[in-house]
Amino acid sequence: MKFNILIILIISLFINELRAVNCPNGAAIANGQSDTGAADINTCTHCQKHFYFNGGNPAGQAPGAVQFNPGVSQCIACQVHKADSQHRQGGDANLAAQCSNLCPAGTAVEDGSPTFTQSLTQCVNCKPNFYFNGGNPTGQAPGAGQFDPTQLIANPDLANNPEVPNVSSPNGQCVACQVNKSDSQLRPGAQANLATQCNNECPTGTAIQDGAIFIYTQSISQCTFCKVDFYFNGGNPSAQNPGNGQFTPGQLIANPDAATAAQIPMVPGPNSKCVACESKKTNSQSRSGLEANLAAQCGTECPAGTLVTDGVTPTYTVSLSQCVNCKAGFYQNSNFEAGKSQCNKCAVSKTGSASVPGNSATSATQCQNDCPAGTVVDDGTSTNFVALASECTKCQANFYASKTSGFAAGTDTCTECSKKLTSGATAKVYAEATQKAQCASSTFAKFLSMSLIFISFYLL
Repeated sequence: MKFNILIILIISLFINELRAVNCPNGAAIANGQSDTGAADINTCTHCQKHFYFNGGNPAGQAPGAVQFNPGVSQCIACQVHKADSQHRQGGDANLAAQCSNLCPAGTAVEDGSPTFTQSLTQCVNCKPNFYFNGGNPTGQAPGAGQFDPTQLIANPDLANNPEVPNVSSPNGQCVACQVNKSDSQLRPGAQANLATQCNNECPTGTAIQDGAIFIYTQSISQCTFCKVDFYFNGGNPSAQNPGNGQFTPGQLIANPDAATAAQIPMVPGPNSKCVACESKKTNSQSRSGLEANLAAQCGTECPAGTLVTDGVTPTYTVSLSQCVNCKAGFYQNSNFEAGKSQCNKCAVSKTGSASVPGNSATSATQCQNDCPAGTVVDDGTSTNFVALASECTKCQANFYASKTSGFAAGTDTCTECSKKLTSGATAKVYAEATQKAQCASSTFAKFLSMSLIFISFYLL
């Protein structure tokens, strides 16, 4: 009897197993299993995890309008798994709930959204400030890959994320620009290269190794040279004491300009830039930033006739503004501006002349500039010339030309009148500065002159 009962139980279990029905593709019962374990297929009310219901439409299409029908409706496998996906009632198991619907890194759909609503095939664009680098990372030479946002590869981090067996391939991703471009825009991946999407200009004053190209083709770290007439100042601006920074091609820092930081968060740092020379050097050349110091790249000579504060050295080490002195025997009569003004050489240096600050170096203090005896410059009063003795073009008032012809300005003298005019005395150019014009007549000369006048009247 016991043996018969056991046989009956085994036969019953076998018959029930034969009658058990699997749920439609991707569907499950409430516990998430795809086998109902019973004859009633209507208990297939859920989608399995990593499956979604698309309103009756196939994968990759817009959701249809069909309601989920237990036992009939199928659920579709996700293209990319979602780590926290779970079995869910069919009516709620949409794409976003069950699957990762994020576009591959750096990509977007036509409206710029980083999520797709139907399929990875919608993720056809690189976002602004992202570019397709042929499957290679940012900063490397472009790879040979063709842009394909649907391409998936085995998850290299599967051990830590076992729920996500496949991830987007590098050929479906766009990589971030090192430096953003203000007018970068959404662009189809096949057209979104480094030049169209990113600011690929070398940092200020730098160039790539040939020294003539100022845009990089792979990475900002290619900009290793200072351009002609530019030098590296240790991270400090031009004309300041050199900083302590080491030249670092590709250095990026947070944008300090609050007005543009949101759009361009990272900018080249000071240690990746070269600054303009104040004074150009005739044989300057493009040079590695590590070697491009002030003396190598720039003219360091002070303006003509000037020196630095030691009164000896005619070259500056930091800035033209160090050139504050006139040399001994040089002068500057206008407003002196350090680093810009030149000092003029005296025709004859004054005995004991020394290097002095430019504002103090007048011709009177630096030069032996006395006009020859009895002469003055064109203003008629000053007995000191500015640059050349030939400026001494007149005889002083009450002085007359010592020659009647061939008078040489700056060399010949004028003779003081023995009898001076009491009024109307003026300085005159040599040709006019006769003794008669410049001096008062004697009493006898006046008597003789009057006598001649009377005789003339008498004879008439």
